[in-house]
Order: sequence, then structure tokens, then C-alpha cells
Amino acid sequence: MRMPRPKRAKPSPSLVWTALGFLLLLPGTRNLARAQATNPVFPNSFKAQPWPKADRLFRTGPRWLGGDDAYSIDLGNGRVLWLFGDSFIAKKPGDSRQNSVMVRNSVAIQKGYDPARAKMTFYWGERDGHPFDFAPGEGKLWLWPNQGIRLGSHLLLFYSRVAPDKRKDSLGFQSAGWTAFLVDNLDRQPSEWKLHKLAVPEGRGNIIFGMSVLRMSRFVYAFGHSEPEHDVYLIRWPLAEAARGDLSSPEWWCGDAWSANPALRRPLLRDVSSEFSVQRDPHGRGFIEVNSQGFGASIIVARFAPRLEGPWSKARGIYRPPESNRPDAFVYGGKSHPGLTGADVVITYVANSSSFGTLVKDTSIYFPRFVRLDLH
Repeated sequence: MRMPRPKRAKPSPSLVWTALGFLLLLPGTRNLARAQATNPVFPNSFKAQPWPKADRLFRTGPRWLGGDDAYSIDLGNGRVLWLFGDSFIAKKPGDSRQNSVMVRNSVAIQKGYDPARAKMTFYWGERDGHPFDFAPGEGKLWLWPNQGIRLGSHLLLFYSRVAPDKRKDSLGFQSAGWTAFLVDNLDRQPSEWKLHKLAVPEGRGNIIFGMSVLRMSRFVYAFGHSEPEHDVYLIRWPLAEAARGDLSSPEWWCGDAWSANPALRRPLLRDVSSEFSVQRDPHGRGFIEVNSQGFGASIIVARFAPRLEGPWSKARGIYRPPESNRPDAFVYGGKSHPGLTGADVVITYVANSSSFGTLVKDTSIYFPRFVRLDLH
């Protein structure tokens, strides 16, 4: 699960039910706002609507009873990998959430690119005969998924590292950086995958990378999110280096050029939710950024830019989830899924509750929900 602290994302085990809203999208700097105001790439019109037929996809697992985050990666040949955060895993088929284990992360394989027609199989780890995290943590640290990308025969995965925080004013967790894995047998089932942990750059401050990952020409680009400022940064690696898992020497976007010196980095956006996505505009006008705006009750917003480096437009509201009208609303995690079909832009979000008792009993929430966005 993801949640602010108070401007952050992801809850602790003991506070899993109170997590999951997002504070984001405050105005940027004067220069950034001026650049955004003149950006010409807004679509002429758009239409966003719920997609209940696709929602059923997440309810087809006899033991997977809900989870959040919901990042997706196109694996090719009609296969899509889903990565979830805190997930309810029933002890046996037919059990309810009351008789489930909550693991820190799980995955699924979708077969077919249209979620309204596809099939899904869910996977998680196992320890001592009980459900456990798919990607194990490190001692007291646990992992929540970010995104990733397939590069030839390899899969590059990014995860946030999270530590417990027992301070009185804490939600029970704190960021502990990020990590990455390389998978080289990804054409097998995830239960057979071997996750090879990679060395990631040190001394880069409090920026968590891998919130959104794209390949363009000779480079792999990864968007990062700073804690606690909620600023967005962009780095890149040569394609060959990323494909073999060498993440040691990224270049940073520095406002007007790329540099290997992280001290010169400049944010692309300010005060953005810690879960977001960036993808190409299907009509060829540039790129689209999607996330949730608000704490508790929220709306899904989008930004547009002609290039990854910007300038990015101001956030524009595109959809208000109906769950935001609940008195105990926790709606968050809005992001797009460029590997899916059925709309110009396919979006998911997650609705939770501020009451753990409600979360356990109310199975209308804590499954990702689909939204179809069409642009003109």
C-alpha cells in the first residue's frame, strides 16, 4: 500500500488500513509554471469512464483477494506482468479476507492485452508453507513495487525499499531507498523466476527511481520521486548497460541538458504523487503523465508534454472515482498502462478505507479499478 507521511505514499503493516491517499500536484516554480502555461499539447477533448467489464480481471484468482499499487509491464506475445503492493492471500480457495495473509508484494500474469477479455494468474512467494512476499525484503526492510521494463530477453524491475518507523508521529514506515532486479528466465512462470539483485547508484539523495520506465531509441529512461518533497526527476542509461543490469552510471536531466553529475539535477515537476505513470500519447502528440490528486477523496489528473524532458502542462482533472464520495474514502494510485488495449489510455486506481475492519469485510474495495480514457 502507498500513503503520505503526510506527503508520501505507502502504509505500515500496523497501519495498512489507514494508508493510501496522496498529497500532490501543488504549483511548481514560477519558471516551470510559465513553461507549462504555454505548452500546446493538450488534447482538444477527452472522455473518461469506468470499465466494470475489465474490473473483473482482478477478481478471478481463487486466493488473491485484493491488492494495491498495480503497475504493469508488457512482456510481449500477449503477456502482461502486474506488480502489486500489500496483497490479501487466502489460506485456501474459498476463504475470506478474514482468513488471509497480507504479503508485502505479489504479481500476476495477464494473457491478452484487452483486460475485458484477458485471463489472469496470480503469484506470490512462500515461506514455511505460508504465503509470503514475491520479492523478499532485506531483514526488517520490505519491498513495494515500482515499474520495470522488458529489454530483449531480460526483465528489469524496480522496487522501493521501506523500513519500519516507530516514532510517535509516524505512520509506521519510512523510505529506505530503492533497489532493482534483473530476471533472465522471464518466459517461464513467475514462480520459476530468479530475481538477480543489482547494484544501484549510491549517494543520490532521497530519490526513489522506477516509478515509470520507458525505452526510447538508445536509452532507457526512469522517472524518480523525491521524499519528502514529492518532486519528479528523470535519469537514463544506455540501452546496452540497462539490458545487462549495469545501473551504476546514469545521466541526469539537468533542466537544459543531460549530465552524469547528480548535483546538477533539476526536477521536471513538483509536488506530485509518489505513484504515477508516463507514456506516449497514442495520437503522437508527445507524452501523458497520470496520477491521483488529493488525500482520501481524490481525482485522477493528467499532464501533457511534447518531450519526456518537458515542458509539462499543468495538471488537468480527467476523472473523479465514485469511491471518493464515501465517508471513509482512501482513493489513490492512479496510473496508466500503455501495454493494454481497449481505450486510448487505460488507467487503474485503488480504493481503500480508513477502517481496517471495513477493508477486511468490504470486498467492493481494495481491488484495482479500470478507467478508459479517450483523447481527441
